Amino acid sequence: MASTKRNELIHRLLADCCEICESRTNIEVHHVRKLADLNRHDRPDKPAWVHLMAKRRRKTLVICRACHENIHAGRTTAPTRN
Repeated sequence: MASTKRNELIHRLLADCCEICESRTNIEVHHVRKLADLNRHDRPDKPAWVHLMAKRRRKTLVICRACHENIHAGRTTAPTRN
């Protein structure tokens, strides 16, 4: 089971594609400490990246530098692909 999850992350990294805007430059990984952090009550409307992580039930997102900076700055990101 552990190798399956590890393989999934490796495949997502090797795809070298932002999971939000599909850019192929400066790929990074965004982590949250725990999935429960996605359901914080101080956030009235959840951004699209939160919905994507919750839907996948994953604590990581493989994203480009621009999207990563937007997430940490609290700005909106490009529309997500499903």
